[in-house]
Amino acid sequence: MKPKMKYSTNKISTAKWKNTASKALCFKLGNKVLLSYYESQRPSSESGDGVDGKMLMVTLSPTKDFWLHANNKEHSVELHKCEKPLADQAFFVLHNRPSNCVSFECKTDPGVFIGVKDNHLALIEVDSSENLGTENILFKLSET
Repeated sequence: MKPKMKYSTNKISTAKWKNTASKALCFKLGNKVLLSYYESQRPSSESGDGVDGKMLMVTLSPTKDFWLHANNKEHSVELHKCEKPLADQAFFVLHNRPSNCVSFECKTDPGVFIGVKDNHLALIEVDSSENLGTENILFKLSET
């Protein structure tokens, strides 16, 4: 699968849902994180989440030849050496959220998102009846 577009960001940080005095947790993956965008076969049900009615997927690479992978058994996010083609666990559905935030849903496990738990990246299951605006699964991409 060939990426539609690539984007580099210096950091990915958890977003503050409301302006509060508390600091947002920040997770740095080296100097840059490469996001490669792919078109999913899954139809987009939310406005702003897709292109031409299809969801966008991303892969996240903090260093050359390494990609973030979802480990559903351990509910963790791991770095794996790149193998071509990339495993399905390396793909995350990109969701646009309010306040210029995004969330990353596991392609292999719908309803499970990359999030922050105990100051570490983890996989967090979000019940569809819950508010998807949960602060620990929201991230802001920044170019600084």
